[in-house]
Amino acid sequence: MFQGFLIGFLFGFVLHKGGLVRYSRVIGTLLLRDLKPMKFLFTGLAVALLGYGLSELVGLGFVPRVNPYLGAAHLLGGVLFGIGMATSGL
Repeated sequence: MFQGFLIGFLFGFVLHKGGLVRYSRVIGTLLLRDLKPMKFLFTGLAVALLGYGLSELVGLGFVPRVNPYLGAAHLLGGVLFGIGMATSGL
């Protein structure tokens, strides 16, 4: 539980430092006028892809475990996320 909180906190911190949590930036991305957030996230995806590929070549073979669908837990998380996005837009 604490590990997920820590990863979420670090992810939010990186998004904040990258300026990707500003209302104007989010709206610009949704309207396809500001592509910085998309470039930021795709760069992170490419780095992770390279990291997993290289670890497989070296023999570490670390593949993260995907958690199953949890039903009510995912619904509660989605509601909390939606409330946070709605209140930050005010």
